[in-house]
Amino acid sequence: VVTPFDICSAGSKPETRFPHIGPTTNHPYCPSLKSKLGSDSKVPEKVHYIPEIVINGLSLNAVKEAMRVGIKAVSSVNGVIRISAGNYGGKLGQYKIYLRELFP
Repeated sequence: VVTPFDICSAGSKPETRFPHIGPTTNHPYCPSLKSKLGSDSKVPEKVHYIPEIVINGLSLNAVKEAMRVGIKAVSSVNGVIRISAGNYGGKLGQYKIYLRELFP
């Protein structure tokens, strides 16, 4: 299992074709743009950071285990308000991993 992009400081738009400058920011979820976007912002109250962590693995089970271990580790970090994931209608890959299924 690898995180090829490390931790991205803001999520990227799933429809971006990764131009030479890199993926574009998913601006509704960018905390630093919250005040400029106003009601178009989807950043919850008291949230100041929404990282994107891309995980690649050799098997679906390996990715699930990496996610489970990572979520368990970060859930005890002071200040973490919420942990979520998105598949964006399958644009990010064919697999859907539901976070609740990782913790039966």
